[in-house]
Amino acid sequence: MKSLKKLLFLFSLSLLSQVYFSCNKTQVEKETLYPQRIISLSPAGTEILFAIGAESQIAAVSDFSDYPPQAMELPKAGGFDGNTISLERLLSFNPDFLYLSDGMHNFLIEKLNEFKIPFYLSKADSFESLKQEILDIGEITGHGGQAKSLVSEMCAKLPSEKTEESNLPKTVYYEIWNEPYMSAGKLSFINDVIQLAGFNNIFADISEAYPVVSEESIIARQPEIILIPVSSMNTVESVKNRNGWDSIPAVKNNKIFVVDDNLYSRPGPRIIDAICELSQF
Repeated sequence: MKSLKKLLFLFSLSLLSQVYFSCNKTQVEKETLYPQRIISLSPAGTEILFAIGAESQIAAVSDFSDYPPQAMELPKAGGFDGNTISLERLLSFNPDFLYLSDGMHNFLIEKLNEFKIPFYLSKADSFESLKQEILDIGEITGHGGQAKSLVSEMCAKLPSEKTEESNLPKTVYYEIWNEPYMSAGKLSFINDVIQLAGFNNIFADISEAYPVVSEESIIARQPEIILIPVSSMNTVESVKNRNGWDSIPAVKNNKIFVVDDNLYSRPGPRIIDAICELSQF
């Protein structure tokens, strides 16, 4: 919280130094206290900005910002890494704030500090940290009330604890990729989604976010639910026909589901929809 207050203070100083004083000084200061030309390089961040009512303050978004649909109409600032993001292009939008993702956009930090452009580095890796991020962005953009309401709505939609008579929650295998096989580990956002839906992730014992796993280990752990991302282009039938998978409970009981991976993996407001959907499987 101290770091957030420091960011707000520095941001206010940098903007207020540009204020043209007039007879309506108070109104001018109020309007310029918050960023008005935000570049969101995080698709999840774009969703958050729209959800809290800050869309009019966005100057440009990531090439991959596709939700809500209005986001696709905004100017594009680049992709995920240094090969697709140009500092010159970013500066061409005359930004007063950048919304970044940790692990992808850290290479921009030194230059942003050099140009004295405030930024937020998203590190949301759980539902709890996502809630805090939404509140942080709400305060930074001047939409604190909307952010608090959004977080309250998300919490209210969380599924209640399952009251089924089964002794243990169903086990879930989430497939990130299958060449090689990659799944969600303990430190992944998806692991938190699975748990909040009332299930157990079969690879929750691996202390990595997205570990490479063997096909044999998937079969041996006998998941009761299998989730396949739509972007992988795999189908329920193609999974059923994998060699040796016919012994898996999820295959036997037709519990294979093709899901929107953007919905399940983006740490944004729609994650509550993924949690609610999964809880019904």
